[in-house]
Amino acid sequence: MVTTEAPPLETRHEPIWKDPVFWFVIVLGVGYGAVYNILPTSFPIFYREFGTSLRQMGYAQSIFFISCLVFSVVGGPAISAFGLKRSAMVALAMAGILLVVIGNAHEFRSVLLCAGLYGFSIIALVVIECSIVSGHFREGRQSVFFLVSLSDSGGSMIGPALFGWWFVQAEHWKMSWRLGYFAAAGVMAFLVVWALFMRSDSMPGDSFKPDTPGGGLSVIKGVLGVTAFYVAVLLEFCHGVAQGGMISFMGQLYVAKLHIDPGHAAYLLSLNAAGILGGRLMLSWITMHWAIPELVVISVCALAETAAFVGAILSPSYLGGAIMFMLGGVFVSAIGPSLNSYLGGKFANCTATAFSLFAGLGNVGAAAGPLLIGIIGNRLGVQTGILFAPLSTTLLSAIALTWFLREKHSTKNGTSLQHEIVATSRDK
Repeated sequence: MVTTEAPPLETRHEPIWKDPVFWFVIVLGVGYGAVYNILPTSFPIFYREFGTSLRQMGYAQSIFFISCLVFSVVGGPAISAFGLKRSAMVALAMAGILLVVIGNAHEFRSVLLCAGLYGFSIIALVVIECSIVSGHFREGRQSVFFLVSLSDSGGSMIGPALFGWWFVQAEHWKMSWRLGYFAAAGVMAFLVVWALFMRSDSMPGDSFKPDTPGGGLSVIKGVLGVTAFYVAVLLEFCHGVAQGGMISFMGQLYVAKLHIDPGHAAYLLSLNAAGILGGRLMLSWITMHWAIPELVVISVCALAETAAFVGAILSPSYLGGAIMFMLGGVFVSAIGPSLNSYLGGKFANCTATAFSLFAGLGNVGAAAGPLLIGIIGNRLGVQTGILFAPLSTTLLSAIALTWFLREKHSTKNGTSLQHEIVATSRDK
């Protein structure tokens, strides 16, 4: 029988900044955040070097996120079997190797072949980071999650800006754009060495092991038997369609409409990431002072995100569009942490499995968004295709509000999620 009762909290007397695990997850967040969007950042370069079409760009991003779906099936049990330390080292090494391979590519087909494995390694790092925080910082994990999300956002802001700057300067200096990929691989290698020297017992994983009675399969079935999980997945789907589409094609929209260079296209991603960073700082302060239900935060911020994205798409100037895209990032920043908080409130000690399933199924939207916009953009123009993104955020807002009202007025209060998971495991 699988239970979800959390083990007793370990009392910590020293500040978190004296804990080496804290600094590891912070730098890990910056590291994978910096390279998370390296493929869409490179789309103008791929267009110039390989003659890549919008549809092919959409395929690359879709393959990247489809790999998340594969990870959802094997990720939780695999991480539990290998342990968080070894899993982190394997994922970092895989990401570094694939960055080298993509940096050596001489046709876009090679990029497509690597996109899936690269997405697999990056989403593994996201789940591993969440699992480390949940397991090691049980007492104050909410505050640590906010800090880690800020480090992720910082990496997402710095990475595209550095790559965009390098792509422009490399051409002026008669050097290769590929060196940016090799430098990113070096960062992954550094993190592998750091992880090697971390103590395994400082990274506790799930309380169950795959070889225990019922094992990981029972926990997977238990998680999949909870309605709230599917609500979170649907919300993440809508969020992924919008954010994945905007991140992938906002630069291409402005290249076509305003004739900007690849550097300015990359700066848009950094401004969006800067908005996410500022938004999380602001929302962390707000949620410390006022208790606001996660679904209310999601609904309100998704509606504001819709307005900002429409403004960015229709803006006649680069500056105005960049400001609106940055504001969109402010409101986007609320969705991910709020969904993690909502999901975490429904599950106890099966974090690797729950977050693996959520990352895979939820990111189907991130896979569908670029593909749909790419196909529509090829036929009707990117200006028309990208409008699919704010339509998705409108749907996101409506679903979150509807489910919040349904939960608020629900009269069924007798069965907790823990009982649901245990009962499901028994039935199976």
